Amino acid sequence: MKINQRIPAVISALLLVSCLAALSGCQLFSETTHAKAGPVYPDSINKGEVFDVQVFRQSTRLRLTNTTTRDFGPSTIWLNQRYSSPINALASGQTLEMDLTIFVDEFGETYRAGGFFSQRVPAPVVLCQLETDEADGPVMHGFIVVENAMD
Repeated sequence: MKINQRIPAVISALLLVSCLAALSGCQLFSETTHAKAGPVYPDSINKGEVFDVQVFRQSTRLRLTNTTTRDFGPSTIWLNQRYSSPINALASGQTLEMDLTIFVDEFGETYRAGGFFSQRVPAPVVLCQLETDEADGPVMHGFIVVENAMD
């Protein structure tokens, strides 16, 4: 009998907690959507070559494979002319894997990487570029987006 008397109290308590969580804006999974603001996309920068660096977007990861004979030093990778992330280097033959959530725009918004627990619709990788310093100043090079699997 005592167990049956507790059931309505337990149900009432669960309903109260659910209502309070909903009213306070509690989210089941907390997705990081903002970080420290990144640089503004440099529209006026010199345009360079499109290199055979293959870019694969696989779910929430970005994989770059440098199939050229050129080594790139410290640079910035740009996605969709908006989101950026610095890299230390990309050597000839190297494959670099990056989490898409480390890419940030000028307002501090992180890239919509998607994923199983994501609360935002994933954004495709349409354009991938590399901003690098060369003898004549900064240059923006293009890379080749091969795969865009957003699972």
